[in-house]
Amino acid sequence: MDKKSKALELYLQGYKIIEIAKELGVSQPAVTKMLKQFPEYREEKERRKKENQEKARQWRNEYKKQKREQYDEEYEMLKKSHAPIFKKSRLSDEALIRSCITHYNYNKEKERLIFNESAGKRPADLPKWFYVHKNVLKQFR
Repeated sequence: MDKKSKALELYLQGYKIIEIAKELGVSQPAVTKMLKQFPEYREEKERRKKENQEKARQWRNEYKKQKREQYDEEYEMLKKSHAPIFKKSRLSDEALIRSCITHYNYNKEKERLIFNESAGKRPADLPKWFYVHKNVLKQFR
């Protein structure tokens, strides 16, 4: 079997030009020149080209899909972490007092918490005093 037909046979089996050149012991341009003489070479080359284009298209689509999913996951996490910030509900007096309980002193006679001015100036939204009943702030009952 001569080198030309051997080169074509290897190419049709799926070998690359580089591999064929090593197998036959000739240069890559020589292999290409040999193969160009056969019409089957052009058909196989066109088939491989289309196959590679399809693979590349699928890879790009998969990559874009992964990026979209990753972006969506990050966006959902961000939304969840910022949900309390964007919540438009108002804090109750009880919740405010629980968050800064150290600024209040408990008065047993009146059963209420009274703001301690020595802790600093009282913000306008904090009450001066807060009645402690059975259901609220049980640590003082």
